[in-house]
Amino acid sequence: MPSLQKQREIVNKFFELIAAQKFDELLLLCSQDCKTHNPYITGGMADLTKAMTAANKEGRAQNPDASFVVRYALVDGNMAAAYTQLLNDKAKPGAGGLRQIHLFRFDEEKIVEYWDVTQQVTPDMPNAGGAF
Repeated sequence: MPSLQKQREIVNKFFELIAAQKFDELLLLCSQDCKTHNPYITGGMADLTKAMTAANKEGRAQNPDASFVVRYALVDGNMAAAYTQLLNDKAKPGAGGLRQIHLFRFDEEKIVEYWDVTQQVTPDMPNAGGAF
């Protein structure tokens, strides 16, 4: 099993690649048979990266000032978790976006299992503390 520091580096690299829109390069961080548990994706990580590419293209067209931020990342044993935010407009956090929880399971220095849970955030949400 890789060190916790190495796993943290892999998770950080995963999100750096997302922010840089280099979705195909994410596959280099994953084992060939990496399982993804996104309920909307029919295949594995290759299909997930294709969906991310399409969603990013559509999202950038609708929200050119979007901002992707990693808020928290935790590593324990062979698991890691991260909380991310995608704001529709970085200058207007109240404009909505997405918040996500990502879970990773590692074997050696590769991601072998990946989960993501996404919540849509809208400006009219009732939480007085705000979604972000």
